[in-house]
Amino acid sequence: MCSQAGIAFSETSPDEDHHAVDGALNLGTATVTVQVKCSGQFKISGRSATWPAEVEWRDKWSRSKLPIYFVLVILDVDDQASWLMHADDGTMHRAAAFWVRVDKLPAGSNINVPKGQRLTAGTMTQWAADVDACFAPLGQAS
Repeated sequence: MCSQAGIAFSETSPDEDHHAVDGALNLGTATVTVQVKCSGQFKISGRSATWPAEVEWRDKWSRSKLPIYFVLVILDVDDQASWLMHADDGTMHRAAAFWVRVDKLPAGSNINVPKGQRLTAGTMTQWAADVDACFAPLGQAS
């Protein structure tokens, strides 16, 4: 999706996950970071999915001056046989990714990922607006 949106993505080395993030997206004006989890314990359909937020993650995310996003990739547990479809024109992944901003996550709460926030190339526009808002003068939206 990042390539489709023309956004550079850099993955964090497994040994360097000091900030509880898995990667960074360079949006041009600034970089945002993401924590990505993949799970087969949820259905793609529905309103939301809840993921446990480790205290250490929340503490690190809350210190960020820029947005941090949690991305949940769901592989429907009831449709495991269809997770991958091999066709002559490519391999299709039957998965869906959803996102939520977590740098302002309330203390003690789990991560509630609304399924209305589907991760698409267009999501990067929203994330860029969130970054721009971090630099707007107080009381003004960008």
